[in-house]
Amino acid sequence: MSRKRRTSPFEDLIEVASLLPYWVSLIIAVITYVFFHSYAAADAQAVIQPGSAMPQNLGGMMFRTFSVFLQYIVPGAFVFGALISGFKAFSGKRLAKRYVEVPEFKEPSQESSQSAQKVIKPTDEMNWQQFELLVGEAFRQAGYRVIDGGDAGADGGVDVHLSKDGNKYFVQCKHWKTRKVGVAIVRELFGVIAGAGVKGGFVVTSGDFTEEAKAFAKGKQLGLINDTKLDKMIRTAQKTLPESALREAQSPPETPVCPKCVSTMVKRKARQGARAGQEFWGCSQFPKCRGIEQV
Repeated sequence: MSRKRRTSPFEDLIEVASLLPYWVSLIIAVITYVFFHSYAAADAQAVIQPGSAMPQNLGGMMFRTFSVFLQYIVPGAFVFGALISGFKAFSGKRLAKRYVEVPEFKEPSQESSQSAQKVIKPTDEMNWQQFELLVGEAFRQAGYRVIDGGDAGADGGVDVHLSKDGNKYFVQCKHWKTRKVGVAIVRELFGVIAGAGVKGGFVVTSGDFTEEAKAFAKGKQLGLINDTKLDKMIRTAQKTLPESALREAQSPPETPVCPKCVSTMVKRKARQGARAGQEFWGCSQFPKCRGIEQV
């Protein structure tokens, strides 16, 4: 996970504003301007009582002095934030529009010749920032409120924050063209979700997931969305697909995963001991891994 650089209070304000809907930031900009301008324009003269060297209204005078600058700085930060938020939403919509103009992506069949031309997906032409904006727009079309921007840096932590019906969700995006998303990435997001106490999360990739990653997500609040599902979300603005991905993940796994190494397990029968003749789940990596679970 990438480490954020130190920022100034002005930059912090811009970042906060960019996480809000652009119209909310604009309203706050107007309110803060009116508030600080009312103090900046006030006639504040020093009130000194006999025998005192300090003005009685020193605090008010200092606040008026600061308000002369804050009446422009604070609203300006929220205006910048609104522009960033609006630009992200506009860019996401434009990317989605360009996406649907490309012929529908279909996975090549197994019968296809190995010498056949490689299938080019719309996401292949994007960089990771554009892919995150596209994913945000896909969830926006699915009825979520989208806050673009998690931890700074490519593939660093949570990439998109979502909210819907009072619940919060985290999204991690993987713009991987050649390799599948493994279990380590899915496990990492699950840990972040558990620590933050949010409703659930999604891992979205421009490729696919390994079988171990799919097995780990089973029974958890984790929706896995690969290139085919993402394509369907964007082209049909399907509102039920994210929820169906969560329900699919929450259903009990047909084949459990090893509690030690997260590999798939196979059903075996005990040959000796107190449980001789009884079936149990054993790790497929035995004897390298000796994880077991009872049937």
